[in-house]
Amino acid sequence: MKLVTPSLVVEDSDGFRNDVLQRQQFGDALSNLVARSTDELVISLDGKWGEGKTTFVKMWQGLLKEKGIPSIYIDAFQNDYTGDAFISIASAITSYADQHTAEGHKSSDFKDKAKKVGVRLLSWTTKVGIKAATLGIIKESDIEALSEIGEEVAADTSETIADLVKERLSAHGKETEVIRSFRESLSNLPATLTDNTSGRLVIVIDELDRCKPSFAVEVIEKIKHLFSVKNVAFLLVMHKQQLEEAIKSVYGNNIDAHTYLQKFINVETTIPKRVSDRYGNDIELYSKKLLQLHEITTWGDDRNIVDCLVPLALHFNLSLRQLEKAFTNLAIIYSTSGENHLRLVPIIVFIAVVKVVNPNVFGNLLVGKISFSSLCEQLGFRELNEEEEGERKLLRLLRWIRFSVLTESEYQEIDANDPIKGFGQSLWQYNVDRKGLLPIFCQKLSMFIVN
Repeated sequence: MKLVTPSLVVEDSDGFRNDVLQRQQFGDALSNLVARSTDELVISLDGKWGEGKTTFVKMWQGLLKEKGIPSIYIDAFQNDYTGDAFISIASAITSYADQHTAEGHKSSDFKDKAKKVGVRLLSWTTKVGIKAATLGIIKESDIEALSEIGEEVAADTSETIADLVKERLSAHGKETEVIRSFRESLSNLPATLTDNTSGRLVIVIDELDRCKPSFAVEVIEKIKHLFSVKNVAFLLVMHKQQLEEAIKSVYGNNIDAHTYLQKFINVETTIPKRVSDRYGNDIELYSKKLLQLHEITTWGDDRNIVDCLVPLALHFNLSLRQLEKAFTNLAIIYSTSGENHLRLVPIIVFIAVVKVVNPNVFGNLLVGKISFSSLCEQLGFRELNEEEEGERKLLRLLRWIRFSVLTESEYQEIDANDPIKGFGQSLWQYNVDRKGLLPIFCQKLSMFIVN
C-alpha cells in the first residue's frame, strides 16, 4: 500500500500513452493549432492548481515530438530567483539549440544576438551587475564589459534624469536594430533544428502562477515584446485568476488585469475537465486509477468507495491534487483497520474528503461538537436537489452522517419510517454507539499526518 500518490513519470516518447483522463483529443487539437498557424502565437492554458496542467503539457510534448514539432519546457517558478525573465528564457533556448542544431548550421548566431540584447537590457537596469554572466548566455569573456557597465552606473549617480532621458533617446535607434536582429534570428532558429518537420518551435512556460508577481508579469511582457515571432509558439500554463492578481500586485488594484493580460495573449484555452459525461468523468476515472496506484486493501469496498467519493468530489469541485490527498486519508484509515473491523464506507469517505476541504469541520467532528444543521450550512448541503442524480447520491450518503450527528432528542423525534431508523442494526455486533461513529473514524485519521 502507498500512502502518497506515486508521481507519474512521463517520458519524452510517451505522449498520451498513460492518458487516464482522456485528454489526447484536446492535445491533438492544440498541436494542429500550433502546426498550422502562421501567426506570432502566444497561447494561454488556464487551470486551477492541482488540475493536472503540468502532466498534460509533458504528455503533449511527447505528442509534439511524434509530429516532428520540437519543444522546450521552462519551469518559470524555478527561474524566478534570477529576477531576469529575458535571461531565463533566452538561456533555455540557446541550451536547446546547442544540443539540437542540425549539422551545417550554427546556433551561435542566436546566442550572440541574445547576448547583445541582454547587455542592452542590463545596461539600463541599475545595480543588476554581472550576475547575468553566470546564467548561460553571457560568456566569461564578457564579464569585464559587464563590469564596466556596472561601474559606469555606480559612478554616475549624480547624473540628472534629463541626461538619462537624453542618452536613452540617442541610443533608441541602435537598440531597436539590436532587438530586430535578435527577433529575426529567433524566427529563423526552428528551421535549423534537427528532426523538425514542421518548421515550428514550441516553448512551454509552466508554473507562472507560482512565481513572484513581478517576475510572472515580466515573463509575459518579455515574451510579447522580444520573443513573440513567426515560427515560434508559446504556451503559457497558468491559473489565470492568480496571474491577474499578480498584475494587480505590480500595477495596482485600479488596473483592468483581464484586459491587460489579453494584450499579451493571442489565444486562450482551458485544461479540459469533464464533470457530466455519461461515459465517465474525470473524478470517477481518476478515482479508479488512484485505487490502483495506492494499492489499498479494501476487502471489496472499491466500488462503494468510488460511488461515495464521486458525488462528494463533484459537490466540492475537488481538484485532482485534492483528490490525491483524499486518497492518502483513505489509505491511512484502511491501513489502520482490519478485515473484520467496522467499516462504514460513506462515513470513511466523507471524513477523508472533509479533512481536505474544511479542516475546521473535521476538527469539530473529531470531538463530536457540531450539529447536523451547522455541518450542512458550512459544507453547502442546504440546497441539494433530490431530482438530480448526483445530488441524490449525496443525500443518501448524508443519511449516515445525519444518523451519526443527531442528538438523542433529535433522533427520537424523527419519523419511524425514516431510513436512518434502521441503520443501528449495522452496529450491533461491534458494540458501538451511533454518536461514537464519526469520532472513531476521525481519530484513526488524526493519528497520522502525511506531508
